[in-house]
Amino acid sequence: MTDEAARQLDAFTTPGTLLKAAREAQGIGEREAADRLNLMPGYVTILERDDYQALRSPAFARGYVKAYGKLLGLDEGQLLDSFDQQREGDEEPQQRRVETRPLQLQRTGLGVVTGLVVLLLLVLALWWWRGGQAEGVKSVDSGAVQSINSEPVALPATGEQ
Repeated sequence: MTDEAARQLDAFTTPGTLLKAAREAQGIGEREAADRLNLMPGYVTILERDDYQALRSPAFARGYVKAYGKLLGLDEGQLLDSFDQQREGDEEPQQRRVETRPLQLQRTGLGVVTGLVVLLLLVLALWWWRGGQAEGVKSVDSGAVQSINSEPVALPATGEQ
């Protein structure tokens, strides 16, 4: 095989095919590999198909490939180079839609001030109402004291003298 043929063969070699070939050569099942890596059961299949967008978090795909390669004893440098080359080829310039919201001004300040004013008015109303009620009680109490002092009070007679 010439160097050019080897390079062409390497161009078609993806991380998934390398991982699958190494796993099968070692006689490890997909489920066992997933258990050893603490991955979801379908992740090994997804990694071997090179379908990184199917992962829950495709951003971690490089780390998953690295850990899987380390488990199988593959050369990490070659595996990650293959991964990076494939990701460069897969990436299409996608325009991501960025959702923006208008700047929300804080309305909590107005709500707090309104609440404090209402609370202050309630306290003042209670204070005024209790103050008026206390004055009425004082006038009744002072009238009763005056009537007791001005008139002699007869004590009820008891059988004993």
